[in-house]
Amino acid sequence: MPISVGIDLGTTFSSVAYVNPKTNKPEIILNRDGEKITPSILYFFEDKIIYDSEAEEAFKDGISTCAVTFKRCMGDTEPYFYYNGKSYKSYELSAILLKHLKEVAEEEIGEPIEEAVITVPAYFYSKEREDTLKAAELAGIKVKKIIDEPNAAVLAYGIEHWRENANILVYDLGGGTFDVTLTHMDRNGELNSIVTRGDKYLGGKDWDARLRELIVEKLQEVTYTNVDDEDLLTIRGLSEDIKKKLSQLDSVNVNIAVSGYGYAEISITRKEFEDATSDLLKRTGVLCNEVIEEAGIRWQNVTDILLVGGSTRMPQISSYLTKLYGKKPIVHVNPDEAVSLGAAVQATKSNSTYVSLSIVESGGKKKTNRKDSGVGKYATIMPKKKINNFGYISLRETTAHAMGMIAVSEDGRRYINDIIIPANHPRPVKAAKGFLFQVSRRKNSEMEIFVLQGEKENPLDNQISFRYVVSGMEYNRKDKGKSIIRVQYSYDDNGVIHVEARQDDSEKNLPIRRESVPDDMSKYGKPIDVKQTKSTALNVVMAIDVSGSMSGTPMDDAKRAMCDFVNDLESDNTFFGVIAVSDDSQIVCDLTNDSNECIDKINSIQCGQTGYGNSRHPFDTIKDMLSQSEGRLFAVILADGVWSYQEEAVRAARICNEYEIEIAAIGFGSADQGFLQDISSEDANAMFVSQNELSQAFGNIAQSLGSRSVKNKRLVRTVNIETWESE
Repeated sequence: MPISVGIDLGTTFSSVAYVNPKTNKPEIILNRDGEKITPSILYFFEDKIIYDSEAEEAFKDGISTCAVTFKRCMGDTEPYFYYNGKSYKSYELSAILLKHLKEVAEEEIGEPIEEAVITVPAYFYSKEREDTLKAAELAGIKVKKIIDEPNAAVLAYGIEHWRENANILVYDLGGGTFDVTLTHMDRNGELNSIVTRGDKYLGGKDWDARLRELIVEKLQEVTYTNVDDEDLLTIRGLSEDIKKKLSQLDSVNVNIAVSGYGYAEISITRKEFEDATSDLLKRTGVLCNEVIEEAGIRWQNVTDILLVGGSTRMPQISSYLTKLYGKKPIVHVNPDEAVSLGAAVQATKSNSTYVSLSIVESGGKKKTNRKDSGVGKYATIMPKKKINNFGYISLRETTAHAMGMIAVSEDGRRYINDIIIPANHPRPVKAAKGFLFQVSRRKNSEMEIFVLQGEKENPLDNQISFRYVVSGMEYNRKDKGKSIIRVQYSYDDNGVIHVEARQDDSEKNLPIRRESVPDDMSKYGKPIDVKQTKSTALNVVMAIDVSGSMSGTPMDDAKRAMCDFVNDLESDNTFFGVIAVSDDSQIVCDLTNDSNECIDKINSIQCGQTGYGNSRHPFDTIKDMLSQSEGRLFAVILADGVWSYQEEAVRAARICNEYEIEIAAIGFGSADQGFLQDISSEDANAMFVSQNELSQAFGNIAQSLGSRSVKNKRLVRTVNIETWESE
């Protein structure tokens, strides 16, 4: 019969557990060596991969084709390991290990594995969690849920030692990561994760690295030679065993072969090792104190500290925490086995339902409301009891990281992390927030959402997890494109991020796609130049040739295209003006923000209203209209023939350029292409088209100007808060 299991996918060791149907207790499933834990090492040898103790021995012997500690790089996009010309990313190596664990477990219990609860460090970001799901899928494992390692450990502890009202601080120092989580055992079997902190780059392997440095230093003192790469591989393989011995002995003597020298004997004392790693220990203490402070309690409110992870066997851990806490930590569960055992218990249970966002404002920042968590209340801690019915226990996890997005501050002077879901909020949870966004009339408006995980106000001080691009927004002419885009964030039961967006009051989700985060995000950490980002006016003067050759269809097509151009560029900060030119240059419409007025004036233009010849140019009039205006200045010239005084027109156009007026010329029919290029600011804007392509030429220009305008408004300030449910 298919079963569900719990898998501790560890940095140095992994294990699989299940609830034995005969005993109704969680048990570790033995590997092929008859051991409860399996080294998280892949030994690539010729055309196969070797696992278990043989892979561990190869690593200890310094063989370079062993893939180790790849869990620490989950979420990275770059390859982690290379063998025989093939590259492997961290999640691909994890998938290989997971597949092996699954096959061995199925052999041992004689039943197929239907699904699994897989554990991850509490401080894993969404990327790492997604990679864990991806690895499981590649391994052929259906994931029921991902849970945080400290929560799994306290779940295993709780079934044997449940104490109502107890606050248990889980100190989880694994091989590659460190987590510290405060949990609360509430009434009715509710196990709540309250606050968590962690460091994905702090674990037993860092103690190993310090030990290696110590060994190298002592070897060089004895041999007076430099240690080469081959020696380093040997030392790397030995360091973990030496560390374990120092947990039992005050000193360890080691004989190590050194290239070009032979065997050298050195002695390492526990005190030397502890002195070399004291700063690493203090880093864990800082995080412990942050958890206590964030929870709003004192150390005396902590009932017990539960040690989890093989690295907590180092004597310095217990000694340090005793000084910090005032009494010895407890070790009622095997540090190497507790996580998978707790995951096995969770595998028998249903997943959690979504909770409502519950926040309070404190010092201008959003924080999780813990009023009903029970953690800060002074209540009698009930006697320990065993729990035989796992249905009695329910686990509620928290969001390790706040989730926000990059937005422009209310004063428009800087970019900020606008938090939507605060850190340490019960999950799964959804929340939404409205943002003001300027939609272009054109159908290609897109809004960028940079998802941040972290609480720092400066966006660059947080994890920039993803970039989402929202499209499909409709232009609201009544509000001149101003829309409220509601962005909904959610942490699902696995702690994975989801993002949705809706426009105004629509009940339909907008199209949204995820794209890679640009390599250079530095501008989001710098002050904003208010002069550049302020809603800058766009001033456009259109000058149309009304000479005799424009009579009939050409004039009708030109006016229709001009009206389309006005509609395409319409916004609060766009101003239009119109000039008719032939034997004279006449202002038909002064600069106005009223698109209806401008269109009415365009439709009133008549062929020959300033004469039927081509003796005048419009540039003096354009300069007079635009030179006193603020913002971007732009002129569009429409002509179908050759002007009489071209050199004079070119000189006048250059004077306009000196006033920072950009000129684009559009011609058709028998227009002189070289002349159009001479009067234009950029050759690309001097288009030679037939008269039936006139509207298309205007459309291309409007798209270019519109994209520039929209770019400046992609990130906008928050205007309101509201919540909504998914479709």
